[in-house]
Amino acid sequence: MNSIGRFARNLDWNLLKYFTQIARHGGIGAAATSLNLSQPSVSAALRKLEEHVGAQLVIRSPKGVQLTSVGEAFSRECEQILSRIEAMPVTARELTGTVGGSVLVKTISHVASAALDAGLLNFRERYPDVELMLETAPWEDISQALVEGQLAVGVGFDDAQHPALQRTVLTYENMQIYCARSHPLAERVIDNPADLAGEPFIAYSAGEPAALKAFRERHRLGEHVVGFANTVHDAAWLISLGVGIGMLPEPAANALGQDIVPILGRAMMPRLAIDLFWRSDLQDRASQLLVEAIIEQIDARVPQ
Repeated sequence: MNSIGRFARNLDWNLLKYFTQIARHGGIGAAATSLNLSQPSVSAALRKLEEHVGAQLVIRSPKGVQLTSVGEAFSRECEQILSRIEAMPVTARELTGTVGGSVLVKTISHVASAALDAGLLNFRERYPDVELMLETAPWEDISQALVEGQLAVGVGFDDAQHPALQRTVLTYENMQIYCARSHPLAERVIDNPADLAGEPFIAYSAGEPAALKAFRERHRLGEHVVGFANTVHDAAWLISLGVGIGMLPEPAANALGQDIVPILGRAMMPRLAIDLFWRSDLQDRASQLLVEAIIEQIDARVPQ
C-alpha cells in the first residue's frame, strides 16, 4: 500500500473537524469551546494531526494561532471534505425518496389558526424523520429574515409586497381594545373608538400592521401614549396592570387570562389578516412539503 493509502487508512476523521474549527476560530481555546471539549484535548488532537500529515499546520502565539502555508491549503481541503460529508444524508434522502433534516418556522405570538395547527400536525405525522422547530419572534425580525433568505417559512402580517416572497391568508383576527378589570371603563361598551382618544394608551414599539395603524390614527387612539410593548404578551401585561388601554387580537387576549376586559363594541372592531409566508425560491424539500401541508389545510377550510 502506498503512502496515500496508509494516510487515509490511519486517519482519524475527527481530527479534520477539530482542525477546521481551529482554523475558523483562529485559536485553540475558541475551537475547544465550539466543540464542547477541553483545550488540552484540542491541542493534543492538533499535534496528532500534524504528526500524521508530517508538517506544521499552525504557528502558535499568545494571540492565537496563524495557519502556515500548508495549514491554509489543508484547511481548504478539510472544508470541502466536511461539506461533502455533511451533504451525504441529503443525497441519500434524495436517492431513496425519504425526507429528513429540519424545518424552522418563525411566527408572531399567539396565532390562533386551525389550518396552521392541523398543517403542522399532519406534516409531523407524514414525515416523522424531519425535525420541526417553531419559534416566536416580532414580525419585523421574521420579515427581515424571510427577505434576506435566512428563513424559509414564517407567519405574520405585512401589507407590503416582496418579490422574494409568496403568501396566503391563514386566518383573520379581530382586534379589540382592552383595559384592566379595575379600570373605570371596564363596565362600559364603547361604540365610538374616538371616545377613547384621550385615554392613556399602550402602543407597540415596532411592527404595527398598516391596517391597525390606520384604524388607530383615524380615531386618534394613542395620542397619549404611556407605555410601549414589543409583543402581544407584554402589551397585555401592561394593560392588566392598569397602565393604560391597548389593542390586542382577541385569540391572544382570551389566552392571556382574566385580568383584562374588552371595551369596544364588536361592530367597530378592525380585522387583521394573518398570512403564511414562504420564499419564492424555496429549494429545501422539507420546507416545500410543510408549506404544501399547511396550504392543504387552508383549502380544506375554505367554503366551496
